[in-house]
Amino acid sequence: TGTGVGKKKNVALGLKCINYAASAGSPSGVNKKAVLLESSGDWFGAARLYDETTRKNALLLFNWGYCLVNGNGVEQNIDAGESMWKQAVDMAPDEGSEEAAYFLYEQYVREVKQEARRWLKISAELGYQEAVELI
Repeated sequence: TGTGVGKKKNVALGLKCINYAASAGSPSGVNKKAVLLESSGDWFGAARLYDETTRKNALLLFNWGYCLVNGNGVEQNIDAGESMWKQAVDMAPDEGSEEAAYFLYEQYVREVKQEARRWLKISAELGYQEAVELI
């Protein structure tokens, strides 16, 4: 957005770029636009973007899974959310896969300890700091 030595931030241009990238179906653009919607309290709009996007990356799947598991902007569906996280982990080492593995660890740690440990190990191997500290 035109930052650098002697440059001022151009927020309007940055938002225009995000909107263009999202409208073109770019997973990164969709993620950025959805996070902006989340930060303004529009979980329904964010969830709609995650759900309707045909091209997905690990970070988008992680975020969509988070909405589903927690019922943010959609009816809560833990199984579907966990499925999104597993798909994100399958895209490792893409950004978002390490966090998805860690959140799967957190889902399983109380009841299925062996499964939880597997996800924790994957998350740590992908460099997620909280997982590394627990190993």
